[in-house]
Amino acid sequence: MPTLSRWFFWGYTLMLLGVGVSGVFIASWELRVVFSVPMDHMNDAARATLLNQYRFLKSLELGFGIFCIAYRRRIFLRSLAHKVFLAGVFAGVAARMGGWLADGRPSPVFIAFAVLELATGLLVWHTVRGTVGVVK
Repeated sequence: MPTLSRWFFWGYTLMLLGVGVSGVFIASWELRVVFSVPMDHMNDAARATLLNQYRFLKSLELGFGIFCIAYRRRIFLRSLAHKVFLAGVFAGVAARMGGWLADGRPSPVFIAFAVLELATGLLVWHTVRGTVGVVK
């Protein structure tokens, strides 16, 4: 189980880094192509505001990916980094599930992301639960 947990952790971390970087640098293309947002139909202020907020949120994904890299060892110990990691993962899953309930069913790829994110959190939690080492 620890090996599977680490594979999921690294997949999740690389996903955060990849979507974070892409969203920061190619936000307009990503919103148009991936999410079918009609950017050309927005006025300049609305488009600039949406892009600004989108890039900010993507930078948070990038930042959480950097956190995962920086604290990769402590995430797999009973530590504050482990708790922060789980809080971040499960907050994301909760947001996806809450969005599904409030806004309707997302596309299958985003349901798959939610399942993989939930699996990652549960695998890391289960792996660490079985360890003895405690780090503050």
